[in-house]
Formats: sequence, C-alpha cells, structure tokens
Amino acid sequence: MYKRQLLGGVAGELFLRAAGHPVGHDVGEMDLFDEQWEANRELIESVLDERGDEIRLASDLAYEGADGERAEVAVDDIEEKETGYLDVGAATVDDYEPAIRESDAVFVKGALGVFEDERFADGTVGVLEAIAETDCFSVVGGGDTSRAIEMYGLSEEEFSHVSIAGGAYIRALTGEPLPAVEVLEAAAERQ
Repeated sequence: MYKRQLLGGVAGELFLRAAGHPVGHDVGEMDLFDEQWEANRELIESVLDERGDEIRLASDLAYEGADGERAEVAVDDIEEKETGYLDVGAATVDDYEPAIRESDAVFVKGALGVFEDERFADGTVGVLEAIAETDCFSVVGGGDTSRAIEMYGLSEEEFSHVSIAGGAYIRALTGEPLPAVEVLEAAAERQ
C-alpha cells in the first residue's frame, strides 16, 4: 500500500522520542505532547519495530534561538530536552523532497511545524511546494494544511485533492467507518 512515511510535526517528534531522541514541546512541565507520548508510547514503539525501514524521521529541527530568530540543530546533536522544536529543518526538507518527487502518490495529513509563524513555516511550505511541483496523485488533508496552502500562496489546484477534514480523511484511508457517511448511506437505502 505504501512504501515510506515521511514524518514531521507532533507525530514526527513522538516517533523521534521513541527512537531515543530527547525532543518535545514544553521544557520542565508535563504538556499535551508528553500526555500523547505516554498514551501512545507502546503503539509508536511497535510501529517503529515493525515498519521502521519504511519511516523517515527528521534529521534536524528548528527552534527559536536566543536572538528570537530561527535556529536549527541536527537531531543527533540533541543531548537533552532544552527547548521546544517548532519545525523540521532545511536538511530534513532536502531529504524528503526526492522521496516526494519519486512517488506516484503522496498523502499529507497535518503541518510539519508551526507554520502560522513565518519563521517556522519552511518545513511545511517546502514539502507542499515539492508536492505541488510533481505530477503525482496528491491528497492533502487537514484544516491546518489547507490553511498553510492558502497562507503561503500555493494553489489548491496544484494538488489532486485538498480536504479540510484531516481526521475523517485518515479514517477513510485506513478503512475505519465514517459515521456521517454511514447515516447518508442508510438514508439512501430507505428511499
């Protein structure tokens, strides 16, 4: 069904943590990221064990430097959780672009960083631009992702399909039932 998964954003950081890298959001206090990690740790670790060869993780991450500007660090150079990471770095985008360009189909769910802040939009925009420049079948899902397309001057027409319902889009791809669709189908059968 798929050959590789390129991860970024919160999901990417959760998988980086499972791979042994000390990443996360807030430093020093429990936050939603930490709660998601604790709730999903076993699942994430089992996915890495079973499909690790198919999963590509960020090689570098961006954060707000002491001067308030974007700074980047290689994931392998992160020794302890000292800051929140707000985007994937330039090396990660460079690494992901060939995989995107070689693909027959690309499915996107969510942003790779805090794209609302221009300093941390490079990952999301870079990957979306790479997809837009290919002839592959592309589906982009999620309100944040579709908002990034609009904010940074990309055209929805450059993608095969853009959905604002990211959760429903993923459920449909994985074969999970969609309650609203089931109700509509049942109503159609009664007519």
